[in-house]
Amino acid sequence: MIAHLGEPWVIALAILVFLFGLFLGARLPFGRSRRNQAKDARQSPDYIRGMYAMLTGDVETAIERLSRVVEVSTEPIEVYLALGNLFRQRGQIDRAIRVHQSLLTRHGLSEEERVLALNALGSDFRTGGFMDRSQRTFKDVLALNPKDPDALAQLVKISEDLGEWGEAYEFAVRLQKVQRHKDNRHLSYLLAQKAQFMAEGGMHFRAAWSMRRAIRLHPENILAYIFLAQLYLKVGKADKALKIMERALRDMPHKSFMVIGLLKEIFMAKQDAEGYLQILRSLALDHHQKRALIQELQEFTELKRPEQVKDVVRSLVKHFGRSRLVQRLLWDMKRKGSLPPDLEKDVANILASSEQMMDPFTCIYCGYKTLEILHRCPNCKEWNSFSDGEG
Repeated sequence: MIAHLGEPWVIALAILVFLFGLFLGARLPFGRSRRNQAKDARQSPDYIRGMYAMLTGDVETAIERLSRVVEVSTEPIEVYLALGNLFRQRGQIDRAIRVHQSLLTRHGLSEEERVLALNALGSDFRTGGFMDRSQRTFKDVLALNPKDPDALAQLVKISEDLGEWGEAYEFAVRLQKVQRHKDNRHLSYLLAQKAQFMAEGGMHFRAAWSMRRAIRLHPENILAYIFLAQLYLKVGKADKALKIMERALRDMPHKSFMVIGLLKEIFMAKQDAEGYLQILRSLALDHHQKRALIQELQEFTELKRPEQVKDVVRSLVKHFGRSRLVQRLLWDMKRKGSLPPDLEKDVANILASSEQMMDPFTCIYCGYKTLEILHRCPNCKEWNSFSDGEG
């Protein structure tokens, strides 16, 4: 009975004690220690000078100063993020990973802070070549924030590096929706690569549909034309393959160096050697394509047509006499005795007096040069960026 009567007073007293405790917690120093510690750290000379050094690119000073900050205060999250990024920039990937992993073990991180730490850790793994771990880390970011643009952008690049074209395309679509900016050119090349993968897996109808869609997205995507023509040739539809190539060459004759071999396969399947020679002649004369002219010379030499060989040699000497590729071909013909005798003197004079020029394919975006036919520049990662020019 007494306990029953005293119960409301006990409850009231407990409430008062609780409220008083909250008051003390807000007023006493230990209640604000973490907040004050972080504030004090951000006001320290080391913090200010460290951040300034980082902004001005003085990596060594930034690391030295910010390391002093974390020795006295573990609170400023941005210092740990910056310090790990600086270690990564200096090539100390293990230290960068440790710093960012230690940050993720903290309790009380906000969702935004955890996202930032995961993005930093994913970049550490990618720089260190741990592609699978990097990919998983960035996917962890998307589990927290499906629209995080940094994670999506990194996943596009990682998927491209791993040759996972389907995922690269899907991540690129998501990224462009988030950014509200549609890059049809990039989507087109990723979709073409995805379609090629489907074609290799036997999904011919879906692959052909995707390749055509890639062409609609970016009509100058020569890779999509090549993949589509190869697909038609594979399933025995040489006429359709030829129509695809004719359309591509009509719009992009300067890219003929990428398809000369495929054109020969198509005409061989059609058993139309003369048709192949005609298209080579058109590319060589109407569009001034050096490699089409070289291929034409090789075809006429094999067919033992001396008059046509003479015409092509004259054209090569006249228009591309400085080309090392052309000079090497003519020297080889002279050595083998397949050069027409009445042209030997003229050719010898040209070869003796002409300065050799390289025959690289050159990226029009970054200037990277290569003797291989590449679909993508390994330096700047631009698609279909190579031109065939002397230099």
